[in-house]
Amino acid sequence: MLRLVKRFNEANPDVNVLMQRMDWSTYYNKLFVAGMGGRAPELFVLQTLAIPRFARAKFVRPVDDLLKQPHAVDVRDLDANVWNAVSYAENHYGLPLDIWPMGMYYNRRLFREAGIVDAQGEAKPPSTRDEFLDAARRISSTTSGKPGDRWGFTFTYFESNLYSVMQQFGGEFFTPNLDRCIINGPNNVAALQFCVDLIRKEKCAPPPENFDSWIGFRQGKVGMVFEGIYMLADLQKQKDLDYAGAPAPVLGDHRAVWAGSHNLCLRANLNAKELEAAWRFMSFLSNNSLDWADGGQVPARRSLRDSDRFRHMTVQSEFAKQIPYVKYLPRIPFIFEFQTEFNAAIEKALRGSESPKSALDTAAANLNRIIQREREAGPS
Repeated sequence: MLRLVKRFNEANPDVNVLMQRMDWSTYYNKLFVAGMGGRAPELFVLQTLAIPRFARAKFVRPVDDLLKQPHAVDVRDLDANVWNAVSYAENHYGLPLDIWPMGMYYNRRLFREAGIVDAQGEAKPPSTRDEFLDAARRISSTTSGKPGDRWGFTFTYFESNLYSVMQQFGGEFFTPNLDRCIINGPNNVAALQFCVDLIRKEKCAPPPENFDSWIGFRQGKVGMVFEGIYMLADLQKQKDLDYAGAPAPVLGDHRAVWAGSHNLCLRANLNAKELEAAWRFMSFLSNNSLDWADGGQVPARRSLRDSDRFRHMTVQSEFAKQIPYVKYLPRIPFIFEFQTEFNAAIEKALRGSESPKSALDTAAANLNRIIQREREAGPS
C-alpha cells in the first residue's frame, strides 16, 4: 500500500496523499470520535461490517453520484453481493477494494503421509463433509504416539470459522426486518454442536485452551485450518512449510463462507477540491488493486481476477472461487455488540462450559435486549 501511495503521488503532483497506519484495536473508536469532531481523514477504510454504523452517524459520504464522474469505476465489474454489502438506506457508502474470504489452508506433507492423495500422489484437499471428517481423522491418527502431537483440524478465528459453518447449515441470525435475533435457531445449534463434536467426540481437533491454533499449523502440527486470505503473508515468509490453499469444504447443506472487505470511504463534508482528489485516488487504488493482491488479498474487480497475473497467485485464486457465495456479517448498526455476544457463545460451547443451545440462548437474549434498546432510541 505504501508503494501504491508513492506511485500515485508521483503521478499526481497536485495531490499529496499521507498514509496513516493505526492499531487495529483502537482504529474504529478513534475514527468515530474524529467523525464526531468533523476532523476525520478525507479518505479512510471501513470494513463492510462497519459501514451501517458510520453511515447512520452521517460520517461517511455516499459514492453513487461519483460513479459517472471522471475517474469512474464501473460497478458492473464488482460482484453483486460485494457491491450490495456497502449499501445502507438505498445509498452506497464505499468502493470495495478487496474481498477476504475465509478458505482452507492445508499441510500437503501431512496429507501425503496420511495417504490422502489423488491419482498423481499429490495431496487432495476435501470438498465435502465426509471427505473433511475422513481427512481430519486420518491425520490425527498418524501421530508419533505422543498425545496432541498432530491434529487433523483446529479452529482458528472462532467468528469466521463458526459463522461459515452456521451459514452452511442454513442458519439465520436475525429475522428479515432485523426486529428479532434468532441466533439460537435449530440450524445454528446443530452447526455449533458439529464443531463441538470435532473436539469432544471425534477428537480430531484440540480444545481451544492451551493451544495456539495458527502457530500449530505453521509448526506443521495441524493438517487443516480455516482462515482468511489475509493470513497468507505469514505463510509466504515461511520456507519450511509445505502448504496450499483451497475453498472451504461444504460441511453443511450448501456452500457459504464468511468474508469481509476493505472499502474506500469518503468523509461526509468534503469540499469540491478535496472530493475530486480523494475520488481520483480511490479510482487509482481500485484500478491497481492487483498490486494490493500481491500482499495477500483478492481484488474486488472481476476483470482483474480474470487476468493471468492473478491466476498465478495460486492461493488467492483458489480462495476467490468462493466469491459468489461469500457471506458478510449481518448489516446492523450494533455489529460490534453482536460480535461480542456471538464470540462469547462460541467460546463457551467449544470450551465445554455450556451446551451449544444454552450458549446461543444467552446470546439471543442479550442481542434482543440490544434490539429493544435500538427500537426505543428511535432513528438517529
